[in-house]
Amino acid sequence: MPRVAKSRRGTRIRVLQRPLPFSFWPMYRTTRRYGLQSTVFALDPWTMIRASIARRCPAGSQPEAYSSLEQAQDFYKAATTAGIIASRPLLLYYCFMNLAKAFALTVQQQASFNQAHHGLSERLRPPSKELENAFLQSHKSPNTRTGALNLFDEFLQAMTGAGLTSDTAFDLPVLLPQIVPGHRLWAEAKAVSERFVALHDIRFNENSTTKEIWLSIDVFADDLSRLRVSHTKFLKEARLAGKFREVQTTAKINGRKLIRFEQTTVRTYTHRASDEVTKLASDIKPMLWATVASVPPYRRYYAYLAPVAEHAQVLPQLLSIYAIIYYLGSITRYRPHHFDAIVRSPMGPRIEEFISGQPLQFIYLMASEFSEQEVTKPSIV
Repeated sequence: MPRVAKSRRGTRIRVLQRPLPFSFWPMYRTTRRYGLQSTVFALDPWTMIRASIARRCPAGSQPEAYSSLEQAQDFYKAATTAGIIASRPLLLYYCFMNLAKAFALTVQQQASFNQAHHGLSERLRPPSKELENAFLQSHKSPNTRTGALNLFDEFLQAMTGAGLTSDTAFDLPVLLPQIVPGHRLWAEAKAVSERFVALHDIRFNENSTTKEIWLSIDVFADDLSRLRVSHTKFLKEARLAGKFREVQTTAKINGRKLIRFEQTTVRTYTHRASDEVTKLASDIKPMLWATVASVPPYRRYYAYLAPVAEHAQVLPQLLSIYAIIYYLGSITRYRPHHFDAIVRSPMGPRIEEFISGQPLQFIYLMASEFSEQEVTKPSIV
């Protein structure tokens, strides 16, 4: 067994004498310097999104962005007040689609989405059993032949800066386990091990002498042993291999041993370590899943352990939610009796949990993307 490396010499980055907590947006930029970002508590995330459109969206695109936001909010209200679960997926898809449009307009991915297509089509492989043999055909944007925009790929580009390299098929059985809430129901239905591993801590570190910064991740050892996941397998399946390495630590929390993984490549800074930490967060963001909570620490982060053969179909968190709701919306629109059969199947509880519990998470996560800071729901109303 290879010897575990020693960790780099350094300390946790502190800002205003306080340890800097992990966030996708740890700092904000003023006209002179970076400032410490804070969590926003919002009973109405839609207000936060509207304010972000006013602040970030180009004036020429704002009317379309505001209209898309209004439609998204109306579809969301209709979906969440619908008495029958079978009617919700289609309403939720149009909510998510319009929210994706507004976001892409706000970050200047496109100036307009007039005449844009969905960019997804749901299909079946033999023997043509819904869900089990279903896949989504995604289409690159713009279409190389017609120049038409495809919303799914535009949303992907707006969210990550990189889109599809070609038209790509995403299998529903590969997408379904990529959702955190209700994931255990999926594992129980499939009689397989869970794939999400909670990350106890993600830390911004610095060496002030060498002016280097890097990330480290702490995971409870018993979480990996419970799932029978080796440390090497964790890195490989979480798509962290080559980017992180295991390093020595004796740390324990309430008697539970921690395993530490450290970023293999450092970043350097000139003036303040905090000026560059947003780049560290961007390095790891594609490999993390987050859940929004109304109590501290307000965000819980997870690594998703996917078999290597499925890595090409692992989507960023918000895109996998979007793709699944597109599929369910298409089923309820064109073949509602198949949706009823899915709900009655062993995967039924997983689908119902997704439809009931995921939309509000999606809205708050999107509000955070619009605002470029953590937005969460207050615990006391």
